[in-house]
Amino acid sequence: MFVKARSLSTQLIVSLGVLLSIFGTVQGISSYHLALVGVNALLDGRLSNVAGRIRDVFEAAIPHQSAGSGNADDIVVLVWTAQHKSPARTTDSAVVLNRDSPTGFSDQIVNREAWRVYTLVTYNEVIQVAQRVAVRERMAEASAARALMPIFVLIPAVWIAVYFCVRRAFGVLGRLGRRVQAIDSSNLEALPEAGLPVELEPFVSSINRMIERLNESMRLERDFISDAAHELRTPLTALKLQADNLQGDIAPQNRERFQALRHGIERTSTLVSQLLQLARADAQISTTAPSALEVTEVVSSVVSELLPIATQRRIDIGGEELMSARVCATESDLRAVVKNLVGNALRYTPEGGAVDLHVHAAEGVARIEVTDTGPGIPEELLPRVFDRFFRVSQSVEGSGLGLAIVRAIVVRYGGSVTLANRKDGRSGLRAVVTLPLLRPRAEAGIQVC
Repeated sequence: MFVKARSLSTQLIVSLGVLLSIFGTVQGISSYHLALVGVNALLDGRLSNVAGRIRDVFEAAIPHQSAGSGNADDIVVLVWTAQHKSPARTTDSAVVLNRDSPTGFSDQIVNREAWRVYTLVTYNEVIQVAQRVAVRERMAEASAARALMPIFVLIPAVWIAVYFCVRRAFGVLGRLGRRVQAIDSSNLEALPEAGLPVELEPFVSSINRMIERLNESMRLERDFISDAAHELRTPLTALKLQADNLQGDIAPQNRERFQALRHGIERTSTLVSQLLQLARADAQISTTAPSALEVTEVVSSVVSELLPIATQRRIDIGGEELMSARVCATESDLRAVVKNLVGNALRYTPEGGAVDLHVHAAEGVARIEVTDTGPGIPEELLPRVFDRFFRVSQSVEGSGLGLAIVRAIVVRYGGSVTLANRKDGRSGLRAVVTLPLLRPRAEAGIQVC
């Protein structure tokens, strides 16, 4: 079982985001603890400061007796003198601290509550300032939580920043990838090397060297096919001419063998032509530039060309529905597609059968359908019908290259071809070819390749 790998940019975004989030979390925890320590130190300083001010200035402001503190968050002040065993002055008579606490800070339990106490001892009195530990913890945690707020905002902001920074940095890879994806045998342009990051220069240079080698290989292949076309067709054409010239001089008893020889020459010539046609389609070699073609016109022309064969075998051939559809292709390629499909249908359709053609234009594609009333193809053999030299029946004359040629040409133009048994209750095959429709140029309203 294979798991599809994530993109490099996604891995980098996640890695950087997680790493920075961990650092942010550690920093947040550290800030939280530092804030707790700082607030507690600040509150301790407040207690000692209050004790000092009471000693120097505000002792008289502390009442001799108090029924209780109005607010549990307030600090409690007690002033002890040598003449009294209970506090001489207090802000909360319900809270009695340990008078004998050492000078400085201490923690005490009073009325089942924890208190933080600061004791200041003078020559004639003891001043104690206390605050509930629960109040201090609540204040410290609130302050520490406020210190964490920037971290909570910063982490999502870091993720967003990392995302856009990485996407921007990988934008050049995306553009480069689209250029590489567009490379095929008809578009072997070198990739631009200007303005690339230093890390990508060796990669792009390697691809450009590969493109140069492909260009050279394609050139050699085109030269070979052109030479092969000339060298193979010339002797076969000469043989056909010589056979035609000898036809009148053949003795009656040898004419049957002569016709078999002539038929063999024609089959060989057809096979060579198909092989060269397939080689050109595979190599995407064309002697003429693509142009805007009306599919129905090509279909009608092919039907007219093959009509004598259909008439001879009493096969009804015709177009039931031929809608206008324009595609960008060479006429020879489009004729080869239609002729091979219709030729196959005629070859396998028995006498008295029918071959119907349809042309539709919808959803941006031209659709050519060829339906026959032949025996069909076993379902297990359908996946192999486009293999080269594959023939369903050896009793039917053919080379097994027709459908391979159709697929090679159609794929070259960005289309598709399918072959399936009919599903309408009748025997036979239904071949469907789709080709991209011509799109009109917006500013002129015309269709161009």
